[in-house]
Amino acid sequence: MGHLFAQCHSLAPPEHYYEACRFDSCFVPNSGMECVSLQTYAALCAQEGVCVDWRNHTHGVCSMSCPSHKEYQACGPAEEPTCKSSSSQNNTVLVEGCFCPEGTMSYAPGFDVCVKSCGCVGPDNVPREFGEHFEFDCKDCVCLEGGSGIVCEPKKCTQNSPKCTEDGTYPVTEVDPANTCCNITTCKCNTSLCKEKAPLCALGFDVKSEMVPGRCCPVYSCVPKGVCVLENAEYQPGSPVYSSKCQHCVCTNTTDSATQLNLVSCSHVPCNTTCDIGFELVDAPGECCRKCEQTHCIINRPDNQHFILKPGDMKSDPKNNCTFFSCVKIHNQLISSVSNITCPDFDPTTCLPGSITLMPNGCCKKCIPRNETRIPCSTIPMTKIVTDAGCTGKITTNYCSGSCGTFAMYSAEAQALDHKCSCCKEQRTSRRQVVLSCPDGSSRSHTYTHIESCLCQDTVCEIPLAQRRVPSRGRRSSSQVLRPGTA
Repeated sequence: MGHLFAQCHSLAPPEHYYEACRFDSCFVPNSGMECVSLQTYAALCAQEGVCVDWRNHTHGVCSMSCPSHKEYQACGPAEEPTCKSSSSQNNTVLVEGCFCPEGTMSYAPGFDVCVKSCGCVGPDNVPREFGEHFEFDCKDCVCLEGGSGIVCEPKKCTQNSPKCTEDGTYPVTEVDPANTCCNITTCKCNTSLCKEKAPLCALGFDVKSEMVPGRCCPVYSCVPKGVCVLENAEYQPGSPVYSSKCQHCVCTNTTDSATQLNLVSCSHVPCNTTCDIGFELVDAPGECCRKCEQTHCIINRPDNQHFILKPGDMKSDPKNNCTFFSCVKIHNQLISSVSNITCPDFDPTTCLPGSITLMPNGCCKKCIPRNETRIPCSTIPMTKIVTDAGCTGKITTNYCSGSCGTFAMYSAEAQALDHKCSCCKEQRTSRRQVVLSCPDGSSRSHTYTHIESCLCQDTVCEIPLAQRRVPSRGRRSSSQVLRPGTA
């Protein structure tokens, strides 16, 4: 580096500075102290009029940094010219340092600003040309011609007072982001100020709020929840729904386009369509299904056969005339009954041969008794079915039966046959009542005559029509002679 300072060696001996640089480099390395000796020697050379640009040859070890608006000069004027200094000022003294770039100058002492032309520099250290208008600290400023300085006036702001008529909005005054020196009043949104509140939606719907661009308050609507609604209750799809005891219902996924609710699918509960024999399906008020109601009595016989009787009907057993089946309706309930006829004692050995026959009831037997076994006239108990106006009932009463003295003989006094006939007839009777059961469930009172006692009573003898032919004279007496006690 010695050749850089060669012109100065004759003006200022370098040995002292050279030894100091070596000492600092050896004993205080990497501290930059060696640059001090070089800087001092270069300044001494500059005073002698020799400018040495040495820093660019230290490989960056002794470089000098300058602000971005200035540049390094190894030999610059000790007093840098400014817009405020005189152009005739003597600047023969040279020093190294940071100076305004070529074509610019410092505005004024104390202002670290480089300007191309001399105008104004405000408190913001920004150079302004004469007549330039600018804004600073919320003031409108102008750089006056002729170097008279800068004049500023408070910035004029436009006054605005918007009317916040939209629901939920209110006025707010704040700094204008486009012009921070002025305030601006705008309408802000506060949803808590909205007059329109969320509606109360019907069952099956939820409240939905939606923010619409350009509006402050939300727009409310009721949207379907995708459920079924029945009798003020919500049902999820697939869950059972109670409608009535006669229906099985379930909530479906199908939506009713009219109500926007899910549809309920129902099916009627299963019902019986057939009834057992003797029963028929009838309407049952208040019930889901028609019910089987008994309309006929079913009489089951031991031979697995059965009779079907309507209320009020009576039927004898085909295999036993002494047994009667009947069907009556009592308090809306059909009741079947079996009646057996009680026959009087009968001994066929006391009968005349060939005279045994059945009584009108087809059950009990009767005959013409032999003379020696004739039974005197008396009351005999019996059971009988009584029918009156379709209503039936069973009574126990008596009938008269037995032999009475009856004969025919020749009377010499009358010179003719004398007949004596008597019949076993009622002697004393009474009136009794019985309650009959009717097919419609009602009852009917029936009065009948009851035989209390019997007695043989005389009666006019008559010849049967079959025997009233005029017989031959020879047989007249024998054909009309009857044994006493026969009828």
